[in-house]
Amino acid sequence: MLVFLEEMSKGENRVKWIKGQRISWLRHLERMEEDRMPKKIFTQELEGTRRRGRPRKRWKEEVERDLQELGVRRWRELVADRKKWKDIVRQVTVGCSANGRRRRRRRRRRRRRC
Repeated sequence: MLVFLEEMSKGENRVKWIKGQRISWLRHLERMEEDRMPKKIFTQELEGTRRRGRPRKRWKEEVERDLQELGVRRWRELVADRKKWKDIVRQVTVGCSANGRRRRRRRRRRRRRC
């Protein structure tokens, strides 16, 4: 049972990490120059009709849903403020192993300074 719970928590951390990376990349895309290819793809609206059935998930819609779950509104305005955006990304990735590694590194550095 313990192994199963550990595996579940690892998966949850991965999902948080991925969401954090998506949100981080969103800021990068928003601040990018208009003539860059990733920005063009991000802002482009597709023409034509969709296939029958459930619509495919779009990256932009997923990221906006992630932000909505966090209660972030007017994200396009927040992108300009680096500190606030970094706090949003941290809010998503709390408990991820990458954050844990960073914390441990910072502690080690502080200990070395003393």
